[in-house]
Amino acid sequence: MPHRRTATAAAIAVTTVAALTCTAGPALADSDGWGRGRGHHHGPVGYTVGTPVVDRVTGGPWTLAQGDPTAGTTVTVNGVTYPNTAVDPGADGVPAASGVTGTPGPLPGYCASGGPTPETGAVLRQPKGSVLPMQPYYFPFVTSEDGGRTLSGLFDYRPKDGDEAVVAATSDDHGRTWRYQGEALEQNPGLCPDGNTNDDGQGHAFVLTVPDYNGTGHRGQVLYTLSRPSGDTLGTNLIVHHLTPKDGNPLAGLPAAEPVGMGGSTSATGAVTVPAGPGGDGVTITVGSTADFEQPGHFTVDGVTVDCNDATATAFTGCTTRTPGGVAVKAGDAITADSVVPATAQQTSGLVSPDGIISTVPGYPGAPRGSVAVLYTEKIVDYFVPTSTTAAVTLPAGTIPVGDTKALKPAGGGPVTVSLGTPNGIVQVSCTGADATDLTGCTGGTGTVAKGSDVGAPGAAVTPYARLAAIGEGKNKPKSLFGNNEDYTVVRAAYTTDGLHFTDLGQVSGLGEPTANSDSVLRWIGSRGTVITNPDGSYGLFLSGAHASDGDSDAFNQIFYSSSEDGQHWSAPQKLIGTDYSFSALAAQAASGGPLGISGYYSGRVYDPTVVRNQDGTLTMVFAGYSTPKPLPATGSTYGTDPADPYTVPAAQPAEYRTILSTTLKPRSNG
Repeated sequence: MPHRRTATAAAIAVTTVAALTCTAGPALADSDGWGRGRGHHHGPVGYTVGTPVVDRVTGGPWTLAQGDPTAGTTVTVNGVTYPNTAVDPGADGVPAASGVTGTPGPLPGYCASGGPTPETGAVLRQPKGSVLPMQPYYFPFVTSEDGGRTLSGLFDYRPKDGDEAVVAATSDDHGRTWRYQGEALEQNPGLCPDGNTNDDGQGHAFVLTVPDYNGTGHRGQVLYTLSRPSGDTLGTNLIVHHLTPKDGNPLAGLPAAEPVGMGGSTSATGAVTVPAGPGGDGVTITVGSTADFEQPGHFTVDGVTVDCNDATATAFTGCTTRTPGGVAVKAGDAITADSVVPATAQQTSGLVSPDGIISTVPGYPGAPRGSVAVLYTEKIVDYFVPTSTTAAVTLPAGTIPVGDTKALKPAGGGPVTVSLGTPNGIVQVSCTGADATDLTGCTGGTGTVAKGSDVGAPGAAVTPYARLAAIGEGKNKPKSLFGNNEDYTVVRAAYTTDGLHFTDLGQVSGLGEPTANSDSVLRWIGSRGTVITNPDGSYGLFLSGAHASDGDSDAFNQIFYSSSEDGQHWSAPQKLIGTDYSFSALAAQAASGGPLGISGYYSGRVYDPTVVRNQDGTLTMVFAGYSTPKPLPATGSTYGTDPADPYTVPAAQPAEYRTILSTTLKPRSNG
């Protein structure tokens, strides 16, 4: 990664993959027509990465770059003036986002009234005839039926704190330009948000063709999505829709709007009139319990949607309604969250806490003939913090009182080492015994541990806060282990014949280690990738991953390549393209006011690769990027891993997040 702020350093942050040795073996089924069987050994395969470009889109919903039609050349928010038509990153007449870093919510110009949030009026779409950077889109799923000449893509469309939907688009120039085809499953249709709205809808779209859809005896095309409010927990699977493409729109026939939630229900315990939003402070609605509702979030009362900014155990706060004139809530009124599985959809079974399907695999050990095998990501949120302390403790202490010790007891008994946050950092404490609510025989560690502190199980992420803060991650709060991400992610395999019922085939090996705390082994693995068949019959996998120090299980440190003879055992990931945590391109733009170097669009996150083979043997890779790990960094924040050359977020820094990019990969053989 570049560390000096020069024009060259800001231009690109890519590496080439190392050569990988392939060994001849039994022939495999070939899903893309390129593989020739293991008996035809073509030598080791590697890939050279071309210079990425920011993809552009036309005809779709609102984009980050379109500016505010109600304003002049500038927009002023909270006393800071921003360009209404922003910098031109490629000197080609296409502006970058005229964004508002440090301000929550969508950017000015999201709704008809314009100006800073809260706005009012109709939600705007992309201006007719414009071709703008493909933002805020991410998590691409791209295929081709004509050797890469025409690409068909599904994308998460997700304006921060505003909305989420699945958008279809097509490209005939290898991803550089996309034409909007359709949109479906929108979370907040027509909503002018107030900057703290639930944008957790359905994402991670993936399409699978199965031989016996839903037991009908006929082939069918199935769309899978993740329900963000309830996903990534044991027992929750993916949402399933049957696709019926029509008139060039693969999403035709799906509900235009299909909000999802946690399925909670409660009753109002007091009367209150909820004002129409957005804007204002909103009101408090007292209820029996908010435990099964997402916050910020929305719910329905008397057939009316109410949006709330936060909650206590028995009250929703900062509530407004989308209904003009407001709505009166009476004591006893039923309050319901959106369903986990909408009435217009189904749910998979058999997958283990799936975050999304990565890719199909032409053949996998244990998958019977006639089935479709897939790789998918198992993800369990907060897996490594299963309990918290129930009283303050000064270390060293022989007994650590906790809420529940079940998840901390090692199999077969024996000592256990846990991680605890103190004002001086994270410390490890070893305990030799436990009852139901106490760890006993504990030694090690110094400092005070507050009541309610997370208890990190063995394998918890323990990156120091200073390291996380350098890239805009973490929290300076010992109780939360300084904001380390404690999710669990691994890649698993499964197969299906009907698209609904899956048989899990267990974890694959070689792609990462979910307890790793070093920068040499990936801890988190992404949920979108592509498996191809190499010329010698081996498999190649393009996927994203991250180390513990990246601070997020979305796996955004790098896009990597790995190979396998059977789809189950994979070689060590080799980085193809990575982030630049010195943020050199952003700093160069802030200093010069000129174009943003291409690496600036993915210096904070680079992930979700999807790959299509072209007729000439090259690959088109479409992926997603963020300029900084968090979409809207606070003005004045100082980031960067080079302490001698930090990057300070300026007042008018464009907010570049959820950007679609593409590049060409050229295979090379050393055989």
